[in-house]
Amino acid sequence: MAGRPLPPLQTLRAFEAAVRLRSFTRAADELALTQGAVSQHIRRLEALLGQPLFEREHQGVAPTAHAQALALQARQGLSVLERAFGRPAAVSARVVARPAPRTLVLSVLPAFAQRWLGPRLARFHAAHPGIALEVRPSTGLARLDSRDRIDVALRYGPGKWPGLKSAKLMDEEIFPVASPAYRRGRRLRTPRDLQRCVLLRHTWQPWEPWFQAAGLDLVEPADGPHFEDTEALLAAAEAGAGVALARRTLVEAQLADGRLARLWDIGMADVHAHYLVWRPDSDKLPAIEALRRWLCREARAAAR
Repeated sequence: MAGRPLPPLQTLRAFEAAVRLRSFTRAADELALTQGAVSQHIRRLEALLGQPLFEREHQGVAPTAHAQALALQARQGLSVLERAFGRPAAVSARVVARPAPRTLVLSVLPAFAQRWLGPRLARFHAAHPGIALEVRPSTGLARLDSRDRIDVALRYGPGKWPGLKSAKLMDEEIFPVASPAYRRGRRLRTPRDLQRCVLLRHTWQPWEPWFQAAGLDLVEPADGPHFEDTEALLAAAEAGAGVALARRTLVEAQLADGRLARLWDIGMADVHAHYLVWRPDSDKLPAIEALRRWLCREARAAAR
């Protein structure tokens, strides 16, 4: 049976940009296209795949979980093509054989892959052309053994996992965020104003510890939208559905471009942090060490 035809390169570029920027308009600006052209590319891709890739909202678009995972793979493929065709012409006709890149399979939480790691991947590929980094977004805890074929993982947790080596990359700060358009732009003056807000809840990120850090005698909200997926939680906040507790690393770009606003300067240092984790007996230790050094540099740069 013939396989599904590959989409045109420009369609993949439009799709990747729309997912990364969460806007057809901003994707069009970046690619020097019209907003209608980007929409047409997305419709063609959705028709090819037989499923929607974005949820249309009155303030923009929100990529589905499948679209986020697909965009990561598309971004890696586009980076490979850019490197292949962007190198300067050879100075002689002699062909020099180069070793094939060594594949390093990385497990990472989907929201961290989409919002922190994904936009930086091109820099890793440029710095380490001999390592083909295969990113696998997943909420499951990779075993890092021959059964799941995962070489290394980015984990958010306490930092110690039996039988594994780990390197701390960065701490995390948690604080409330909302769309500037939330409540029609009416300013929230003090943290106690949250009593009048819709608080977006997450299974693994309760509000009560932040209430305590802010000196509030409030209890965990019993109602309001509830999420198990961090990306969906933050997308809802960007769409103006309410106020969310956010990790700093996941909203840096959205705070910078105005899609989200931080509410007050009260932050809470989380007990968990971001770590790179691997098996000490891995046969890919040189590649893992290269990834560790690169991630540490990126984490330091982001903290400045």
